[in-house]
Amino acid sequence: MKHVAIIEVLLRHAFYTDLRCPALSIEPSDATARLLRDHRCLWRSSSQGVRVLSPLDPTGQPFLPLPGDAALLFYLAVRAGDFAVVTDLTGVRGRSAPVFTDAGAGTDGELRLAPADPARPRLPPGVFAAVEIRPGSAPRPARFQVSFPARQARWAYYCVTDLAPAGGELTVVDASLAGATDALRFSAVTLDPVEPTLAQIASRYPGMRCVCFASDQPVAARAEPRRSLELRLGPDRVAGPLPNPSMQSAAKEDVLFQIITYRAQPFQTP
Repeated sequence: MKHVAIIEVLLRHAFYTDLRCPALSIEPSDATARLLRDHRCLWRSSSQGVRVLSPLDPTGQPFLPLPGDAALLFYLAVRAGDFAVVTDLTGVRGRSAPVFTDAGAGTDGELRLAPADPARPRLPPGVFAAVEIRPGSAPRPARFQVSFPARQARWAYYCVTDLAPAGGELTVVDASLAGATDALRFSAVTLDPVEPTLAQIASRYPGMRCVCFASDQPVAARAEPRRSLELRLGPDRVAGPLPNPSMQSAAKEDVLFQIITYRAQPFQTP
């Protein structure tokens, strides 16, 4: 018997290059799974989301159509530990039962986070959020989407160098093509002598000094490296492209950092 997709719920994440969300899994609740089975429907989960498939009768219509007022509930679970690290969770933080719903969704099928409701039952253990849709009046296949924004933080580069203060000016520069809308600007920042990161650098690189450059604005995290960031000495590029700061690093709560080195005398120690 031929099956066709009648419902799709896509998961999208701005951090990943292909916008898929491999850090989450999506499965129907027990009640929804039972309803789908009763109507001979199948569901297929993947890193893209979930698809509901219905068998067709000889006329090409769903064999046992879902009720027009059916409410389908799916659960999102975190299956990769980096989800909380790369995601802006401002909207869901502190909620016991965050639910993405099609109530008020636009024609693009983008699901919205429902207002907090203390009366809503808590989610099962291990479930991060729920997706609730009522696809009865939607065209077939009914397509919905849940989009997660990437975490934003300022980026900082700690440059460890043997260059004397009078030896020239080091800078971090975004060498994106002119007119690039996402080009970054970095400014030198004054370091706090008791900052733990600076103390760690001093112990690893004795006899060298450290200068720090931080982005003027928060940067949206992304898996793909920015290949336009360079360390310059005056007008000359001396290192680059610089790696994205590690998502596991945190100089402060809203600052990610990366340590880079520049030796003016590469054959000398330390």
